[in-house]
Amino acid sequence: MQQGQIKLPRGVTVRDPLGNRYVIERLLGEGRSGAVYLVSEGRAKDKVFALKEVICPNKQDRERFVFEGEVLKRLDHHSLPRVHSMFEQDQLKRVYILMDYIQGRDLEALRQEQPDQRFALPLALALLDPVVDALIYLHRQDPPIVHRDIKPANIIVPTGAAEAVLVDFGSAKEYNPDAKTVALRHRAPGYAAPEQYSSGTTPRTDIYALGATCYTLLTGTIPPDAITRATRSWSPAGDPLKPADQLAPAVPPAVAQALGRALALRSEERFETVEAFWHALTARIPQVQLPRTTSLAPSRPLAEQDAAPRATASLQKQHQARPVFQREALLPILASLLIIIALGVVFLSHGWRLTALLLLGLGGLLLVLLLWLLRR
Repeated sequence: MQQGQIKLPRGVTVRDPLGNRYVIERLLGEGRSGAVYLVSEGRAKDKVFALKEVICPNKQDRERFVFEGEVLKRLDHHSLPRVHSMFEQDQLKRVYILMDYIQGRDLEALRQEQPDQRFALPLALALLDPVVDALIYLHRQDPPIVHRDIKPANIIVPTGAAEAVLVDFGSAKEYNPDAKTVALRHRAPGYAAPEQYSSGTTPRTDIYALGATCYTLLTGTIPPDAITRATRSWSPAGDPLKPADQLAPAVPPAVAQALGRALALRSEERFETVEAFWHALTARIPQVQLPRTTSLAPSRPLAEQDAAPRATASLQKQHQARPVFQREALLPILASLLIIIALGVVFLSHGWRLTALLLLGLGGLLLVLLLWLLRR
C-alpha cells in the first residue's frame, strides 16, 4: 500500500448508500492501492463478508476496479466468488466491493507444506478440476472474460466446502478480438504469458497461466518468467523451461507434453481452448476417480490453521487404489463349496463319517471366506 494511504483499524464501520453497516474485523490482505478486510454485518456478527477497497483510485484503477465488480455481479458459478454490492465513499476517496468471504487456504500455501513442495498428479488434477470448469464458463461469456492472473495463490480451497474457488479478478478483462488490450503493470512472474508484457491478451493467455499453475503444483518449481524464456530461447542454451517429467519423474510424459504446449511462448502454438488443454492433460493417464470434495483446508480460522498437512495426507490416501472384488470372481468359490457339501453328504450316507466331517469342515471354512469377501 502506498505511503499516506491509511488502513482501516478494527472496529471501524463502513456504510453503503443503502445504510447497511459493515464493521472491520481484521485485515485479510493489502496491495499497491488498497486492501481487503474481513467485515461483519452491523447487527449480525456471525455474518461475515470480504470488503475489497481501492484508495484514491486514478481513472485507470477505478475503471479496472468497477469492471471487476460488474463482472463478478453478473457471474454465477460455484467456483467463482459472489459479489453482493459495489459502492463509493467520496469523502474518504475509496471504492468498495462487498463479496463472499472464502475462508480457507490458497494452493501456494498448501503446496509449500507438501513433500518436495509438490502435489501428486491425481490430487493436483482434483484441485484444478473446478478451476478449469470456472475458466470454461468465463471464456464462454459474450464477450469472453479473460482472468489474466491465474496462479496457485489465487486459488482458494475453502474450509469445509467441496471445491476450490478462483479469486482476484482485479486483472480480468473482456476479450475483444478487434481491439488491443492494455498491458498490465503488475504481473505474476512465471505465470504471466509473454503477451501480458506487451498487449493483446486472449483466452489463450489464461491457458498459459493454467499450464504454469499445473506445472508448479506437479514439479514444485515455478516456471521461468516469460521474458527470461523469450530472451534465452535465442541463445545457444535455448529455452530454460525444463519438461515437467525431468523435474518430477512421476509425471507421465503425455502430461509433460501437454504442459509444454500450454506454456508455448507463441500464443498460436498453445491449445485453442481450455477444454482441449484439459482433455490432453487427462486423456492418456490412468483413469482415476477425482474426488469432488477436496477438504485440504482446516476447519479452524486462518490464525489457527496447523492441521493442513494432516488433512492433505488424508486426502492423498483417498486416491490410493483399493482392491475391488468382482462378483464373478466369487463363482468358483461358491461352486467348490456346493461340491464339497454334496460330497460330504454322500460320504456321510455311506457311513464314512470321518471323511464326511472333514469335507463339511472344509466347506464351513469356504463359507466363512465367501461371506467375508462379499462384505468387502
